[in-house]
Amino acid sequence: MNRLSATLAACALSAGAFVAGVGWLTEGFETWTFEALRRSAAARGELRMPIPALRDSAGRQAAMSPGKVYLVDFIYTRCESVCQSLGAEFFQAQQALRADDGVRLMSISIDPQRDGTAELAGYGRLHRADPALWTLAAPLSPAIGAESLKALGVVAVPDGLGGWVHNGAIHVIGADGRVRRVFDYADWAAALAEARRMAASS
Repeated sequence: MNRLSATLAACALSAGAFVAGVGWLTEGFETWTFEALRRSAAARGELRMPIPALRDSAGRQAAMSPGKVYLVDFIYTRCESVCQSLGAEFFQAQQALRADDGVRLMSISIDPQRDGTAELAGYGRLHRADPALWTLAAPLSPAIGAESLKALGVVAVPDGLGGWVHNGAIHVIGADGRVRRVFDYADWAAALAEARRMAASS
């Protein structure tokens, strides 16, 4: 009887620890996916984008302009699905932007080994990117790119066919590099409104 009681007590403790752990990981049983956790962390100001060394579609050094709020997405130019949708949404955001909004767009490649200046420029032409408002860039090395993806919780997994499976989202990033919100790519208008609000209050 004592042995049974001890076993039951150990099971109860294990179950309690498991429930507590799941509760912590899911933020009180409210958030169940990795993407939802990532977005929750962004809303709390816990995600920050490191300043990556980038080259743009003209082969020049690219960087986020000081004092600007950015909408940032991650693409690779050979992608025929979500990246093309992201490009279409960013084109719409570009059309709605004004030069004095204090907001800019940036698409960063997750495949810098294959996305050279010609590929980035081709993607830009396809989506009618205006370089004054929308920067297309790639990290100078895969390691630099991986650091940015990890910091933002962006998942990019080889699909076994030479491409990538990755998050299709728009990140609203303040002038301090902190991610403030993460939106679905179809919600570009809400992302732009949030960026404009941030730019106006800075």
